[in-house]
Amino acid sequence: MDEQTATTNPTTGPAPIYQQSQEKNAKWLWLFIILIIIGALAFAFFKGVGPFAKISPFVKRELASPTPEAFASPSLSSPSPDASEVDRAKPEVRVLNGSGVAGLATSVKDMLENLGWRVANIGNADSYDYSQTEVRLKEDFNSYQEALVKDLSDKYSVKVSQDTLSSTDSADIEIIVGSK
Repeated sequence: MDEQTATTNPTTGPAPIYQQSQEKNAKWLWLFIILIIIGALAFAFFKGVGPFAKISPFVKRELASPTPEAFASPSLSSPSPDASEVDRAKPEVRVLNGSGVAGLATSVKDMLENLGWRVANIGNADSYDYSQTEVRLKEDFNSYQEALVKDLSDKYSVKVSQDTLSSTDSADIEIIVGSK
């Protein structure tokens, strides 16, 4: 009798020993794959990775403390309204990436839109050498300066530029996001 056969069936011939073993192994392989997927999803949830970044209750989010210069503002001729009193949806905001980090302008756009600002467009700045986030405003929109600096300084070191946007510029406020 052959060593690899266990039983002989008169109609089909000898049945191999390893046939039943392969079926068992396939079940264990599928179980192992499912456990790996569940483990990866649990890891992502507890570490706050990927789509779980915003919903994971186990991730402590640290807020960056604003630098003292973040609140420095040029003197205004009239007192500006409180940051909570301005209509954030009125000015058209342009966000430019000045840090070279891919996708940074988009993430700042999303953050500002969640706070009620109306971001008209995004793009890249003239260079990627900006270390601080720089804000430029049209003269008519200086009253928005305090609210914008307050909203940005949670994550970025913000300075307000002395240069103003021209009255013919399509944007009312321009934000160049720096690396800090």
